[in-house]
Amino acid sequence: MTANYDETAKVILSNVGGKENVLSLTHCATRLRFTLKDYGKVQQSQFDNLPIVMKALKTGGQYQVVIGPKVTDVYETLTQFVGDLGTAEGESSAEPQEKKKISDRLLSTISAIFTPYINILAAVGVLKGLVVLLQMTQVIDEASFVFAVLNALSSGVFTLLPIFIAITAADKFKVSRYTAVALAAALIFPLTSADFPSEVVMGAFTIPLKIYGGAVLPTVFAVYFLAHVEKWMKKIIPQVAALVFVPTFSLLITGFIVFALIGPLANYIGIGIANGYAWLYELSPTISGGLLAGIGQFFVIFGVHWGIIPIGQINTQVLGFDTIMAMFMSAVFGQFGAVVGSIATAKNRDERQISISAAVSAFFGITEPALYGVNVKKKYPFIAGCIGAAVGGALTGFFRVKLYGFAPVLNVFMLGMFNGPESKMIYEVIAISATFIIAAGLTILIGKRQNSKEDELSNVSEKISTNLFNPVKGNVINLEKVNDDVFSTKMMGNGFAVIPENGEIYSPIAGTIKSIFPTKHAIIIQSETGTEALIHMGLDTVSLNGEGFDILVKEGQQVSEKTQIANIDLDFFKQKEIDDTIIVVFPENNELQVDVRESILSAQERIFA
Repeated sequence: MTANYDETAKVILSNVGGKENVLSLTHCATRLRFTLKDYGKVQQSQFDNLPIVMKALKTGGQYQVVIGPKVTDVYETLTQFVGDLGTAEGESSAEPQEKKKISDRLLSTISAIFTPYINILAAVGVLKGLVVLLQMTQVIDEASFVFAVLNALSSGVFTLLPIFIAITAADKFKVSRYTAVALAAALIFPLTSADFPSEVVMGAFTIPLKIYGGAVLPTVFAVYFLAHVEKWMKKIIPQVAALVFVPTFSLLITGFIVFALIGPLANYIGIGIANGYAWLYELSPTISGGLLAGIGQFFVIFGVHWGIIPIGQINTQVLGFDTIMAMFMSAVFGQFGAVVGSIATAKNRDERQISISAAVSAFFGITEPALYGVNVKKKYPFIAGCIGAAVGGALTGFFRVKLYGFAPVLNVFMLGMFNGPESKMIYEVIAISATFIIAAGLTILIGKRQNSKEDELSNVSEKISTNLFNPVKGNVINLEKVNDDVFSTKMMGNGFAVIPENGEIYSPIAGTIKSIFPTKHAIIIQSETGTEALIHMGLDTVSLNGEGFDILVKEGQQVSEKTQIANIDLDFFKQKEIDDTIIVVFPENNELQVDVRESILSAQERIFA
């Protein structure tokens, strides 16, 4: 399968500055995440032309390339070309001198530690939801073999999460994976023995020992400290003894300090974060839910949602439940509803197929294809999704819905995890249902109106295109050739231009003179269908303050292509070194496509070929 992406991988690698510019490469559920030596070498415009890439942007201290569900295949192909870079962010002398912001470094570290096994966390989350549903419905006996295996599969990862964290944190902090795993195993070991003490007393201090199941911060801080100890050991232990004694003394020193100091402190920090979040949440659960869910997908767009997701695991570890991801689920279903609504309002087969594909991904909790492929591009579905999410999040807060587990990827298969002693799954179902209905409904409502307006403009454009006339004898050219960026880039709308042979200016369309500029250099004519045409006579002619212009019409006057509206003094323009190009644009009709036949035309001749 990877062979299909060879060319794509080569192009992506070239666009980020080549293999030699890549310090590290990881991926999450939808994105390639590069850490680069020099971000100035990125060829951003080339990514815009690559069909498989939905979005490419620098954020959170990384360069992120949004691929969608095919990201794993592309990543595996890329690794064949770049080799084993590890998942750590380079800290060698090859790294650029530019100092990263603390926020970028923090987000980069969090994503590097959690994203490599995000699919596993999502998978066991689904299994956890299934276990809870089986308990609720009592379909099978909780003492049965099937239930025991399912329970082990769904709970084991979360209890032994420090092992996973140790592997990716070791890569991030550049320390031996196996030494880091040994340290994480030591943290978890007390939980495996009933005879092991829960705590020990050292003087005036009581040190807890059985607190590291599923621990996030203690493991991260422990591996970070281990990296420094190991580096120190490598400097002072002779090479001949390094194989055995570097890990021996690294574990010995780090182990005692982690159990005595770093672990308990990190655990208290986690408790502080959880309690601090709980305090903010309790100020107003309804408002908190509405705000977080309403703006949740903005975090995803900029790739900084990893700054929020670990709080969910910390809450689960400390409090036994989480509310932040419960509210965030509405953010997911808001964009899911919006992209489903876009299926109903798609104007062609291709647009509908893209929406269907994105909707399938969003149903499983992956919203990037919906965001970049449909909702953000069309704007109104994204806004509709955020509105629906805000309502759903507010309902989640109002009902005080809790998530009894960690679910970094949110979909309907996780719903069983919302059932617990202080929460009912039905409340979350109500919240996400309201979110989906509002988002889809608003998208369909706005989309239908938008399509109707576009059809109307298209009809207007077609009518104008067949009744558009040359305003002056001369060489008709496309706007791109006008020597003024405002017009050549079509900032003022589409249209055409004429290099005049004389100064007799006629109306390019039939309609009414709506406005004559005080400086006489421009006239606005409104057609019978309401579309406005701007006739701009010469470039920078506003500086002439009306000199060289003789306006032959008045505001409110009816005109046709046979009506001469002005005389201009070309000799005066030449004397003043003024470009005399006559420009006709349609500022309010972006649907109008003006492709002229570039040639010498007489005044009042039809423009279109």
